[in-house]
Amino acid sequence: MYDHARKTTLSLQWLALPVMTALLAGCLTVDQDTEPSDEDSALEGHLSPSGFSSPSSASLTETDWEVEGFARERGISYSEAQQRLGWQALAPQLDEQLRADLGDRLGGVWVDVARGDRIIVGVVREAGTDAAAVVRDAARKLGLTEGYDIVPVRRSLAEIERVNDWLGDEIEKVNDGVAATLTAGLRPDLNAVELQVPAEGRLTDAQRDLVATAKARLSDMIVASSYAGRPTARACVYPYCDSPLRGGIRITNSGTGCTGAFVAKSKVDGVLYQFTAGHCAYENYDDWSTRFTDASSHVVGPVHHWEWHKGGDMAILRIKNVAGWDPEPWVYVTSGPDTTTNTAYKITSDHVSVLGMRICTTGAYYGRSDCGYVTQLGVTATYGGVTVRKLGRGSFCGMGGDSGSPMYASHVAYGLQVAGYSECDSLYQGIRAAESALNVNVLHAAP
Repeated sequence: MYDHARKTTLSLQWLALPVMTALLAGCLTVDQDTEPSDEDSALEGHLSPSGFSSPSSASLTETDWEVEGFARERGISYSEAQQRLGWQALAPQLDEQLRADLGDRLGGVWVDVARGDRIIVGVVREAGTDAAAVVRDAARKLGLTEGYDIVPVRRSLAEIERVNDWLGDEIEKVNDGVAATLTAGLRPDLNAVELQVPAEGRLTDAQRDLVATAKARLSDMIVASSYAGRPTARACVYPYCDSPLRGGIRITNSGTGCTGAFVAKSKVDGVLYQFTAGHCAYENYDDWSTRFTDASSHVVGPVHHWEWHKGGDMAILRIKNVAGWDPEPWVYVTSGPDTTTNTAYKITSDHVSVLGMRICTTGAYYGRSDCGYVTQLGVTATYGGVTVRKLGRGSFCGMGGDSGSPMYASHVAYGLQVAGYSECDSLYQGIRAAESALNVNVLHAAP
C-alpha cells in the first residue's frame, strides 16, 4: 500500500526556467476541411426535435449561484444559462453510453463554446448511416432532446487515445529527473493529441528527439503548442468547519497542508474515508487534522491508502471518530466571482468529465471557490519528480495547499485538484479513477 523507501521532495513554489521555444517553429495542425462532402453533410446537423428535459433541472434550480455565475461569464440570460448547464450535466453520461454503443466509431464527446456550449459528438466518417441514429437514441434515453450536434471526424477516439498512451510512455522516460518537462493530453475537439513544450526552459537532447520523432511518426495526429509556468504539486505549508465533516476544508500533517475532498465509503465494508491528493499522503501517513471554527484542533485520521505514480494521484484518510464527525456528502463552497457561500453543498452523484465543460473547485488555501473549463483530458504531466498519467486539465484557479480540493458542478463530483502549471492552469485527478484505485465510492446525498 505504501512505499516508505521512496524519497521525493515536492517543489512548492513556482520556479522560472531559461527560455526554450525554438521547437515550436512549424507547429503541427490537424487538417480542417473547408467544404464538407455529401456524406459529411448527411452526418453533421443540429438535432433539435423540440423541447428539453434533464434529470439535473431540479438541482440547477436549487444551485442559483452556478447558473448566475455562468450567465455572467457568457453574457446570456439566466434561463439560457440554466439550459446550457443542463446539457453539460448530461455530456459525461452521453460520452459513457456512446463509448459502449459506438466503440471505434466514436470520435469523442465535448462541449463547444463557439456553438453556444452545445454538446458535440464526433463520429468517424466511415461509421455508417446508422451511427447518427445510435447517437440520437442514446441522447433520447438520457432526456437530451436538443443541445447537441453530430460532426464527422477523421479518426476514432480510441485511435487518438492509443497515440496519447504511446506519447505518455515516452514522455515519462524523457522527463525523468529534468527541470523543464514535456506534457501531453487528449484534444477530441481537434481529433488529435496535444503535445506541449515549456515556454520557458531548456529541453534535453532526449526530449528534443521525442518531439522530432512524434512529428515524423504521428504527422497530423498531434498538434504542438507551448505552456506557461511549471507543473507543481499543490501541497504546501482558509477555511475550517465544525462537524459534520465535509469537503473543501484545510487539513494538515507535520507542517504539510492540503485540502480534504469528498467523503468516501468503502465498497467492501462501508467504512468512511475522506479523499485528498496522493502526493499529500506521501511520507505523511499518520493522523491528519483540521480545526473547528473556534480554532480547536481535531483529528480526521491517518492515511489508509494512497497512490502517486503514473496510475494516478489520490488518497483516502480513514475517519477515526465517525460518530463525532458525523460525515456528510457535502462541500464547503466559499464565496468567489461565480460562487456564493454554501457550507452544505450536496454531492448527489459522481462522473467522468468531458472537454469544454464547466467545473468548480474549493481550495482551502486559494481563499475562494473558483470555476473554470476543462481544456485537456488524458494528460501526462511531471511534478514533484513523478510523472502522472490520465489527468484532467482546466482553467480553474488554485495555489499551494489546494491539492486534494474537490472538483464539482451541479452537485456532481468530478475529481481532485492535484497540481498546476500556473495559478489558473490546473490539473486534476478524475474521481472515477480514484474510486476504482482506492476501492471506495463518493458518498452521495439524496437528490
